[in-house]
Amino acid sequence: MKKNIFLFTAVILITGMTITGSLFAKGQQEGGVPSKLIYMTPSWGAPSEELLAKFKDETGIKVEVSTLSSKDLKNKVMTAAAGKVNPADVIFVGITDLGVFKSTGILRPLDGLVKDKVFNEIYGRDSFKIDGKTYCVPLYQQMVMIDYDKKTLGKAGLNGGDIKTWDDFENAALKIKKEGILKYPIAFGIRHWSWYLIALSSGSKLFDSDMNPTFDKPDSPGYKAYERLIGWYRKGLISPERLTSPNPHPSFWAGQAVFHQAWQGSLAISNNPKKSKIAPNAAYLLLPDKHYTWGLPAGLAVSSYTKYPKASLKFINFMISEETQKFMYTTNGMFPALKSLFKQLGDQGKIEGYKVMAEQAKYVTTLPYSTPWFSEFETELTNSLIRVARKEQTVDEAIKALAAYQKKLKKEYE
Repeated sequence: MKKNIFLFTAVILITGMTITGSLFAKGQQEGGVPSKLIYMTPSWGAPSEELLAKFKDETGIKVEVSTLSSKDLKNKVMTAAAGKVNPADVIFVGITDLGVFKSTGILRPLDGLVKDKVFNEIYGRDSFKIDGKTYCVPLYQQMVMIDYDKKTLGKAGLNGGDIKTWDDFENAALKIKKEGILKYPIAFGIRHWSWYLIALSSGSKLFDSDMNPTFDKPDSPGYKAYERLIGWYRKGLISPERLTSPNPHPSFWAGQAVFHQAWQGSLAISNNPKKSKIAPNAAYLLLPDKHYTWGLPAGLAVSSYTKYPKASLKFINFMISEETQKFMYTTNGMFPALKSLFKQLGDQGKIEGYKVMAEQAKYVTTLPYSTPWFSEFETELTNSLIRVARKEQTVDEAIKALAAYQKKLKKEYE
């Protein structure tokens, strides 16, 4: 039986939170030009006040930006979907939420609504397709990468070219800690992304073609990657703060780590002296061993319950314009989806670390974000890592339980 994905009761829906907009059914006559649109996004997907003012001047439409944490955004969208109400006219959709959002019916398919010409001008349409339908206009592209502090690594007599394997990576971190250069050399959260980073680049697929786990055998690279991450924590290479505050970025920018789980475009922040103490010494590191990584792009979706899909698309077009895309890249390191801007930045030499980035792009694989169960699997994965780090479970116990949980979860959605 298909699992019920609506996680909140009607009482919570009515009393626990306020949903923007009024209740109305799909297919209700769509209005013309609204005086206001609601855009729901995490902070890094928000345009500047100046850009919002420009959009209003050009269209007469005020856009109210509802800025939420990723967790709160997901909860509001899921609750709105359960009640069939409009959470926002335009919804920021990280790839990690695509499958579960689509399964609720909250995302309006964009095929036929958005012209192919628009999609042809940006990268990443296929990432937001499920069963042949497109649900988002890509906002930015994002391989998961590692960047590092060249100056700090140099203090240990090493350089990026010395890091070929995960053993090299670990040994470099141990040397830096032993010599008292840094207390916690690795800025990785005790969370799902850190495991993916190590596992994929070690050669694991995590799941087979039928979406069954491949990480539950002790000799598999996925199992060993889990052990490795926990080992780094136990050896004091990762700060205990990463248990309760998994975001690793601030500690790296504060100069407290040498290695950092980063993203395509992160050097725009890491080498910005106004935002990072390690500037201008950050550089990308090609992932060790087999090099594989995955993508974490984001897109913009039109709510199935908006009264103003055409006006919403005007705003989406504005968000993928050159000016807005450039703002997002320079301000938050969000790598532009707009092809022309990518070329322009490259021609101008403004894409830092382009050579390593281009090499890393040869090794991009996928994770099953389009499935409705993967989001819940990720939550349990992170919880399991935290339990093991706290010595509440062994690695073997946690991985066996995680594999069993994934199989059960997948079956519930079939």
